[in-house]
Amino acid sequence: CGERNFDGTIKPSTQVRDSYNHAQKMRAAMTYAFGRFLDLGSLPWHQSESTGKMIGNPSVSETVATYMTSLRRRKVRAGETATSARAITELSGSMSHL
Repeated sequence: CGERNFDGTIKPSTQVRDSYNHAQKMRAAMTYAFGRFLDLGSLPWHQSESTGKMIGNPSVSETVATYMTSLRRRKVRAGETATSARAITELSGSMSHL
């Protein structure tokens, strides 16, 4: 979805990239997996004041939220059409009446 490969190199402009919508789905899947399968719940990822250990759900961290905001901004700037969750809900609601 982003502009860089996993090894940190920049993707060539000819390489197909996934959409912001795909990134949202991946984050939702990871939030569910961390929360349900690993019993990490829905609390944001943070350092415990009492133990000093990291607790909570990593996909609900401030870092991931900031990255998603930045990714959306970059995708819109690159010409991707932004689709809001509200628009999707309204569209699916109108389709159910057909």
